[in-house]
Amino acid sequence: MESMNELFNLLDNLNPGEIVVMKAESSSYGPEFFAILLKKYSELRGKELVIVDMLDTLHVLSEHLRIFGFKDAFSDIPVVKVGGTINIGKVIKRVGIAGEHILYVKRYREVLEDYLREKKKEIIVLVVGCERLMALLSKYNDFYQIIVEIQKSLGHENTIVIYIMDTSVTKRLPLDPLPELERIATTVVKAEPREGAGIFRVEKMPIVGIIKRTIEITTPTIMNLLLTLKQVRT
Repeated sequence: MESMNELFNLLDNLNPGEIVVMKAESSSYGPEFFAILLKKYSELRGKELVIVDMLDTLHVLSEHLRIFGFKDAFSDIPVVKVGGTINIGKVIKRVGIAGEHILYVKRYREVLEDYLREKKKEIIVLVVGCERLMALLSKYNDFYQIIVEIQKSLGHENTIVIYIMDTSVTKRLPLDPLPELERIATTVVKAEPREGAGIFRVEKMPIVGIIKRTIEITTPTIMNLLLTLKQVRT
């Protein structure tokens, strides 16, 4: 569990108001394992985790985790749904994606801010499926309006926002959002698959000595965590 503690210590160095981008390819289970590790981290640190689920991406993560033997991984997590039809978690609000693209990004941010306004403790917001939402864009004007909306989360007094971005999707988009998101982000982490393990590599962080650090979390460590969480839910 030492490697998991190292990842948790890295998360401890994040401050409210930060935007984090985690890059991972869809050929790995990095997003699934990172999401479940983030859930455990939030529980241990007394923070609340809220998930923004764009275009039913959370359903895919949840089903992948079910195959690993952990059902309903996010059933107790508050979720804001942007588009999509499959309910995973405790859906607190839905935002449709009909009409102008900039409007639904504004709506989901406003919904999230209304929810967070009543909260006293620190909130971690995990956004999944943003790259699929970006795939709907065809105009530079729409693209940069959405980037501007995203960067408004910078400096929020009690919120850390983490975007999991599927690089297998972003690199095929006419307008790749990663360069702009990495510019906005205070922290950038890349998840890389390795036989029997997952590697988290820090590419950007405002702390001297942490940039380029790699954290290796073995599959047995993750499976033990899943078993622990499953026992708690039983």
